[in-house]
Amino acid sequence: MTTKSYISSACRHIAFLHKRFPYSGAEVVTDNVATWLAAHGWRVTILTQVHRAQAEDNEVTKAYEVHRLPAGNLKTSGRVARAVREYIAAEGVQVLVTCQILFYANMLRRRTGVKIVYMLHNTFGYEYAGTFDKKEGSLAMRFFLGAVRERLLVGFYHAKHRYIYCHADAYGVLADAYREQVVRALRLPRQENRLWVLPNAVVLPEQAAGSKRRVVLFAGRLSHRDKRVDRLLRIWHLAQGRMQGWSLKIVGTGPEEPALRELAAELQLERCSFEGHTDCMAAYYDEASMLCLTSSFEGWPMVVAEAQAFGVVPVLFNSFAAASEMVASDDEGRLVPAFDEEAFADALVGLASDTVRLRRMSQCVRRKAATYTMERSGEAWLTMLGRLLSQ
Repeated sequence: MTTKSYISSACRHIAFLHKRFPYSGAEVVTDNVATWLAAHGWRVTILTQVHRAQAEDNEVTKAYEVHRLPAGNLKTSGRVARAVREYIAAEGVQVLVTCQILFYANMLRRRTGVKIVYMLHNTFGYEYAGTFDKKEGSLAMRFFLGAVRERLLVGFYHAKHRYIYCHADAYGVLADAYREQVVRALRLPRQENRLWVLPNAVVLPEQAAGSKRRVVLFAGRLSHRDKRVDRLLRIWHLAQGRMQGWSLKIVGTGPEEPALRELAAELQLERCSFEGHTDCMAAYYDEASMLCLTSSFEGWPMVVAEAQAFGVVPVLFNSFAAASEMVASDDEGRLVPAFDEEAFADALVGLASDTVRLRRMSQCVRRKAATYTMERSGEAWLTMLGRLLSQ
């Protein structure tokens, strides 16, 4: 059966639920998917408590609607639950997509008939990822928690996702590797048909960037638990003396920024700048030659895909399952053993010293980004939605 046979000609209405919109990578994905679905005959609404209109919204009429929800805990508030239910019932929403655990999901399904899609925008187990990492002080952590408490913590979050799984009509993940993680962790049948791989997509720039500069880039939220930019600063300390003429630019803000600035000063970093927030990442992607990601965990990082689209070569810790999919060969970037900072510094120096190879890799990563098509992602969404609405 083809995708088209799942979808009737009648207008369908889908809503995406976010606390803030736009905010970070998950909301970028929603924007891409919402725009694509709207172009394919769907009515699309973003339900959000905080809507931060961006400059481009004034220039481009969005294909979807934004509906504001009242304040309150998005997961548990009766007031929020009532507002969501009333909007679904009044506007005929057939599918609700959320990346939050909704304790009122069953109520919504029972009283409105809406189909619930839970979308995991991260690696499975992100809640405890890195907590027991041996290279991140796990001996002390294990002594403190003990083996029993470790199992309890993991068990708690697995129980959380079993709850989500049982109260959703579909559970979406970003890559096949994450589907396997869910199957193993939740002990599901291999052919479980409630699990769907819904890959991210990237919008390609209209034209290729010009000549690259000797810039190494980080872009993202400055938070310690996941992004771990402190590692990158230590890596730059190891590499900067062997990368004369190169600079490190850190784009983004977050709670860790004061500590990171203090660490940069302590390490006496050279040619390292904190650029703050920007609404125009294209200008940074245009000039950068390499992108660094030193996270403890990720899902399917949009920043890597976007950078590849601009010919920026990624250097990543192999700390999340999709890393080996995004950098599948040495022509597509560098995968460094997780949290080996010396090896990461050596990878940067090696690429910086071979500009001919770096230019060739820049072309390769552009071709790689061209495979992250919205058509591929959109067809996966349409197939899932058609199957849901035919049940």
